[in-house]
Amino acid sequence: DSPTFPLHMWNVRDRASAGSARTTNALESFHHSFNSLLSGHHPSIWTLLKTLQTQQNLSRAKMFRVTRGDVFKSSALERRRNDRIQNLLRNLYSRPSADTFLTGIAFNYMS
Repeated sequence: DSPTFPLHMWNVRDRASAGSARTTNALESFHHSFNSLLSGHHPSIWTLLKTLQTQQNLSRAKMFRVTRGDVFKSSALERRRNDRIQNLLRNLYSRPSADTFLTGIAFNYMS
């Protein structure tokens, strides 16, 4: 059977090798911060509007910082994880099996 989606659509090896984002963490981060601004699962329309205004102000401030040239650093944990994954990718073809490679990737996400 062929996969539902072609390999090039979901494979992030090239992006990971280039040091680019491997996931949609930026979107997940936005969603988490937006939800944390809301008070509860079913806010009133007024709470939603106030939260949207707050989020817009936060986004404008962040855009200003990016325009100004500020650098947003990732956490030390994320930098170490990225370094380990880069090592795995560099050594991909010397690994004895795909299972070993996938196990190495999985170990990077264990607590």
